[in-house]
Amino acid sequence: MRWQLATCLIMLASLSAYGQEHSSPRPSVPTQPRPNATRTPDPAGWVNFISDEGHFSVLVPEAPEDKAETTPSAHGPYTTHLFVVKDTQNVYLIGWVDYDPSFNFNRQAELEANRDNFVKGISATLTSTRATTIDGYSAVEFSADTADRTFLSRVYMVGRRPYQLVVGYPKGGDPPSEVSKFFNSFKVKLP
Repeated sequence: MRWQLATCLIMLASLSAYGQEHSSPRPSVPTQPRPNATRTPDPAGWVNFISDEGHFSVLVPEAPEDKAETTPSAHGPYTTHLFVVKDTQNVYLIGWVDYDPSFNFNRQAELEANRDNFVKGISATLTSTRATTIDGYSAVEFSADTADRTFLSRVYMVGRRPYQLVVGYPKGGDPPSEVSKFFNSFKVKLP
């Protein structure tokens, strides 16, 4: 089960052109309507994206759509939600997984597995990593490089739900100034 979030984020990262443990095909769930998005007074025109179902808010260049998939597994079904926003050079990803309530896992191992499988899935080299606490939640921050892109990521564990944020930008350039705005604006609001 540790591969779900990272695998789905990898799939979207590669589709955006900039080890799933389950062999059964993934049934597709239709794209959901855009959750709440409100304009902010941000001069760059970013929006405050609010996902009621995901229990979070984050600033992004535009409101993304929820791409959800439910997959059966030996540990019970799990549902992956992904949001992707691209601007002219960068890609911003937000994702989370809801596991079957009967599936038990080690929280730190889950964070590290998401990091490792994301890096492996995009054929990248891990360039830095650190375990940390963000807003009171266990997290792993890391960066990884492919031949042409650099990825910065945070994986949070909030309750039983792993969240992953990723920014990808052209390798060799400076990180977009919006990286801090994107990462620091992410707030989880538990029900």
